[in-house]
Amino acid sequence: MKNIRLTAVALLCACVAFAFVGCGQKGPKKVKISGTITVDGETVDKGSVRFKPADGEGPTDGATIVDGKFEAEVTTGEKILVVDGSKVVGQFEADPVLNPGVMSDQLEMYPGMPFKQEKKITVEKKGQTFEIDYVTDEAE
Repeated sequence: MKNIRLTAVALLCACVAFAFVGCGQKGPKKVKISGTITVDGETVDKGSVRFKPADGEGPTDGATIVDGKFEAEVTTGEKILVVDGSKVVGQFEADPVLNPGVMSDQLEMYPGMPFKQEKKITVEKKGQTFEIDYVTDEAE
């Protein structure tokens, strides 16, 4: 009976030790970055940007684009950008019955999808700022 208790206490101590070691692992290091995304020099009004690891290992991070700007918390390393963007081409009254006078943006996706061009950045440290410009076929 004494051996069973001693074994149980030893197993309990081992489980607690493994739990503390496991709690110290936080995963890949993330840093806050910011930047602007433009097409032919004009800001992307609204959209999203994803930061895929170039080596295919690790998480994909993302952020929203508002008035051409983004702020994101991403893992460090080389990233491939995946952007979905649109521009504001006008406004319309979204719901004249329930919300008269409340206007919404009329969005248009960028023609020709310039975002198929592969853009890479290397995230190294907190506070980095990136200026990413895509070019449409018409501007080339």
